[in-house]
Amino acid sequence: MQEIFIILCIFLAFAFVHSVCVRDHTKGFVAQYAGETFMKAFYRFLYTLFSIIMTGAAFVLIRALPDVTLFKGPHWFRWLMHGIQLAGFFFGVYIFRVLDPWEFLGCRQAWLFITRRRVSGDREGLAANRLITRGPYGIVRHPLYAAGLIIFTFNPLITRNGILVSVLADLYFIYGALSEERRLLKQFGAEYGEYMKKTPRFLPRLFP
Repeated sequence: MQEIFIILCIFLAFAFVHSVCVRDHTKGFVAQYAGETFMKAFYRFLYTLFSIIMTGAAFVLIRALPDVTLFKGPHWFRWLMHGIQLAGFFFGVYIFRVLDPWEFLGCRQAWLFITRRRVSGDREGLAANRLITRGPYGIVRHPLYAAGLIIFTFNPLITRNGILVSVLADLYFIYGALSEERRLLKQFGAEYGEYMKKTPRFLPRLFP
């Protein structure tokens, strides 16, 4: 149907642009032509801003499409699903107990540059160039992706468009996790390999 085709196009466009922006080749291209200073100061901030705009635009476009409700469920079911979604959201936010949120979003790097202070760290201005295994990262390897999986999968209002969006989003989270693992294995080598053996990807171990 037309709505499904439009959602697929929106999602593929989002996934393509998002994937291109996180690739080392793209970062190297920007650093080469805009300079390492610009890269450190603004790349992560602009990437965050661009992601927010693209996500918002995709949400508005998909919400405007005709949809069909397949299952709504009783009140207790909806409250239960929303409770699980809320738990997933707070689990994702929990990463900021071990990460600097302003640095993670790129705001700190941009502000340091604007106020004429030195931006240090790696290519994106991230100061913590080490493998983080504590906090939520000690529970699962990809807490943000796990949070996204929970939020999209446990939507209590099941609609035709909603199912498609949830499946596509979940597949992209899984793809993102696998891509991130390849990058971190290249960066940290055996250290990350040992971390992978000890820590599950998405589902926490009930027993050690």
